[in-house]
Parts: sequence; structure tokens; C-alpha cells
Amino acid sequence: MTVTSTDAQRRLHVEYAEALEADAETSGEQCNDLVEAADYWHFAGEHEREERALLAAAEVDDDNNVLNGAAAYAKFLLTHGRRAEAEERFAQLLREGSNCEWAYATASIAYQLVDAPQEALRWLNVGVNRFIPSLDVELEKGDAGSELLRQRSLLRRELGLPKDGFDDLLDRLTDHGRQIGEQIREIRRHDETERLAVLYWPPEEFAELQRGRPTWYPGTTHLEHRREVQRALRQHPAPAVVIGSIGALVDFAASRGIPPGERSAREEFAAETARRGLASAWPPGRNDACWCGSDRKYKKCCGAPGFA
Repeated sequence: MTVTSTDAQRRLHVEYAEALEADAETSGEQCNDLVEAADYWHFAGEHEREERALLAAAEVDDDNNVLNGAAAYAKFLLTHGRRAEAEERFAQLLREGSNCEWAYATASIAYQLVDAPQEALRWLNVGVNRFIPSLDVELEKGDAGSELLRQRSLLRRELGLPKDGFDDLLDRLTDHGRQIGEQIREIRRHDETERLAVLYWPPEEFAELQRGRPTWYPGTTHLEHRREVQRALRQHPAPAVVIGSIGALVDFAASRGIPPGERSAREEFAAETARRGLASAWPPGRNDACWCGSDRKYKKCCGAPGFA
């Protein structure tokens, strides 16, 4: 039987969904994992499994997560023609409020998908007012409310509405972000020769290390390794990620006459690999693929708030 690219892609989505549901049992991020699993069930066309994951996410949601299970399930109901059920859940969410910015963005997206832009804008207005109580607030890109502010401005523009104070606040935030971005680029230009290189082992290589060289990272899971790498990357203004290869490290250590198991060997290997231009600059964009190779967006993977 011929396996098409569509079949292969569907199987991959199912594999990711099942892995996330398994992780949800032990990760401590059950709601987030279940909402992400539902996305993959959706891509696989498994809408019953999608609903099951979202209902479970809504039930465990304690409003202290990056993603919001209650809003995600209500969005599913609304976009699957079950408007009465959806609006009952959205009404409850509106009454209780949420500490999760993503909840308001999700509600807005849901109503945009069913061609109800005014209701979508209402949710963005509620969210912006919850997280940005004053137009004089000192706001940075990535702060709670900044993404809602951006989405609100885009939707208002689509609806032909004139700019207001919150739109002006977004303009100031955008200008400030450009200035910060230029400062960062300038730092990187001057610091290129001193770029910190952090060694990251992808899952297959890390598993092989744990089997054959367990003393290198004793008692460390791959998830913990990813978190350690993310923390190390965040501690330097212009770091780079070096993807580890056991064979390449062993050859490098032999050429330098040092045992490959020593920490210094790994550090020198990472630095030399970066000097040769074989490393990736960090961080990726929030919507770009994560540096760890998971194929998930950085903001939903190693760049998710609280991950490291």
C-alpha cells in the first residue's frame, strides 16, 4: 500500500497528540499539554479525540496555565455548531474572569471564526482592560495584555474603527520594541566573537548518552536537559545553540587529547563548533520553530512562560 504525504503527516499528528496526552500525566502542566494535544487531534481529523482532550483540559484548568482549557473547549463547541453550549461556557468565563491572557484571545478568535467580529472585539476589550488598567502603564513586549492589545488593534483596523488611546499605547510599545531590538542587534554585532555556545543533545543522541555514557548527565531526563539549556541560553545576551553529536564530540576530544567525558571537552567542542559557523543564533522568533527541534512554535515549547 502506498503511503501518501498526507497519511504520513496525519500519523505524525496522532503520534504528537498521544505523546502530549502521555506527558500530561506527569509533566505538571496537564492543562497546557491537553490543549496542545487537542490541536494535533484537530490536524489529524480526529475531532472526537480533540473534544475529549479539550473537555479534560477544561476540567483540570485551575487558571494558572499558559493555555486555558475552558476557553479552548468553548471555542471547539462554537466552531462545531454547538453555539448554545459554547456561549454558556463563555458566559461563565466572562463572569469569573481569568488570569490567563490566552483565554480572552481564544474567545476572540472563536467568534471571528464564526463571523461575529463585534463579539470578538468585545472579548479583546475585556481582556485589555483586565490586564492594562491604565494608558500610562509602563508596558513591554511580552507583558500580560500586550498580545491582546496587538490583536485588538488589528481587528479594529479591519472594522474601520478610528484609533483610540489603547491603539496609541500599542504604537508606543511597538516603537520601544524597535529601539530595544536595535540595541540587541548592536550588542550582538559587537559581541559576536564572544558568543556563548550552549550544547544541546537532541532526544536520540541524549538517549544514546544515557545508555552508553550515563555519567555525563547522571539522573537527568531529556526534559530537564532542555530546561537546563534554556536557562543557560537566557543568561547571555547573544548565545548560540550547538546540536550535539556523540561521534563529532569524541573525534574532537581525541584531536585535542582530552577525555570526551570531561565537562571542558563539551564546552570546547561547543565553542569550536560555533566558531566554525555551525551553531544557531538564539532566541528564535516566538512563532518560529523551537530551537530544540520539536517542530512546535518556540512560544509553545521551550519559550513558554515558566518552562525553564
